[in-house]
Amino acid sequence: MTSKTDIKQLSRLSTKKGRNEYGLYLIEGLRIIRSALRAQAPINRIFVTARFEESVDYQSISNLFNKILKPEIIDEKTMKQITQTVTPSGILAVCSLPKITELPSTIASNWLYLDKIADPGNLGTLLRSAAWFGTTQVALSPHCADPFNPKVMRGGMGAHFSLQMVTNCDLRQFKSSDHLIIGADHRGMSIVDFNNNAKDWVLVIGSEAHGISKENSNHIEYSLSIPANGSGNSLNAAVAGSIMLYCLNNL
Repeated sequence: MTSKTDIKQLSRLSTKKGRNEYGLYLIEGLRIIRSALRAQAPINRIFVTARFEESVDYQSISNLFNKILKPEIIDEKTMKQITQTVTPSGILAVCSLPKITELPSTIASNWLYLDKIADPGNLGTLLRSAAWFGTTQVALSPHCADPFNPKVMRGGMGAHFSLQMVTNCDLRQFKSSDHLIIGADHRGMSIVDFNNNAKDWVLVIGSEAHGISKENSNHIEYSLSIPANGSGNSLNAAVAGSIMLYCLNNL
């Protein structure tokens, strides 16, 4: 049974302070929770509404529940209170925050580096694209949005569970790893003309408002742009980063 204390604690997980205090975060929605269950993410509790329990969606996911992790039934008002969304999906899970990770001593493969991406929607989309295009290692600079913000989780659509993420990462840490540090910049060389010669890379995406930060721009070895075929002012950070991830992974 969900007590008032439970509800108060769960509601606080919508804030970064609450997540850090309890070491927990929320995920909501059928597709994200299915991804978490399949990835054997550290889920502590699952809540569903009575309406969701009677749905076809519930039947499609119930085989992933085990005997220990049984869904708890809550009413729709409580679900709204916890998720702080107008139209919650009817299924919610509580997960343990991963331990803070640092860059491995030997940095291999390709990385996506997100430089002060403060918009949760952009961050979620970039994480989703990184997983889709196979760049499964992501570093976040200080002052990025919290990757476990509910809006980021929704935007990521389960990508979190297939990525290795490092937070509060200094781009200079890649300088000693022989990675090619590439910056997304509208003034740079067209990515169509770029030849990487099979070297591991780090793709740096800056914020939509300010681009790559001054402290990180000094470490960029190649600046790449996306050529336009039509009109418009620019691409947003998430769209530009997604296109570049596709191109770099298919060069």
